[in-house]
Amino acid sequence: MNKLILGMVFLLILPMPLHAEGDWDFKLTPYVWFAGFDGNVSTVPGSPVVPVYISPSDALSDNEASFMMIFEAKKQQHGIFLDFIYTDTESDTTLLPNINLTMKSISRSKIFSAAYEYEVYNREKIVVDVFGGLRYWKADTILEFGGGLGILAGQRIRNAESWVDPLIGVKGRMPLGDSNFYTVGWLSAGGFGVGSDSFYDISANIGYQWNKAIGTTLGYRLLNVDYENGSFVYDVQQEGWSLALTWAF
Repeated sequence: MNKLILGMVFLLILPMPLHAEGDWDFKLTPYVWFAGFDGNVSTVPGSPVVPVYISPSDALSDNEASFMMIFEAKKQQHGIFLDFIYTDTESDTTLLPNINLTMKSISRSKIFSAAYEYEVYNREKIVVDVFGGLRYWKADTILEFGGGLGILAGQRIRNAESWVDPLIGVKGRMPLGDSNFYTVGWLSAGGFGVGSDSFYDISANIGYQWNKAIGTTLGYRLLNVDYENGSFVYDVQQEGWSLALTWAF
């Protein structure tokens, strides 16, 4: 994975001008995302997929581990945008109460995005960038079935898959009047049948700029992906509130 990430970043840096005037601006944003999980994942080959659901309100209690970070480097109109997400959630569900078929689901995902961005609008502190790049996914699901009857009873099924998608999108930031409050967000999409059939990623946030270097945001993020490869199915939607701290330097 490390070689793949380094290769993705290198390819995205290539289009950037090496002798552009002005200084680099950097932003580092660690954040937490209380994301629910709703979708269908693979079981044993030849058997139907099973639904997995974790509500956004249960995301905090069902979360075993998570780490999220955004990094942005920009020089005049050109920049790079990196986003890393790791989540590990567990839940228990009764699939068929009449035969007491239960399921424990463990869902681990790694998502790394690397994109080249270009500023298309900057006026009165309103900034809009378009970006294009790649997104790496690694999805690992473990399903443990208890009780019940038939082929799934007592099964422990693990499915893992990784793939890379093309990525395009737009992001922006706008101040709210003369206050320290601002809005920031993005809309991106990709896949196009290269890796996944499709995905889209939407984030909308309201922030407060405490000083020149530090800002905080509260927002909502929705991420939907539809991927299928042979018997492996990963058709899920994650959504929930996010809380972030941005350090500019």
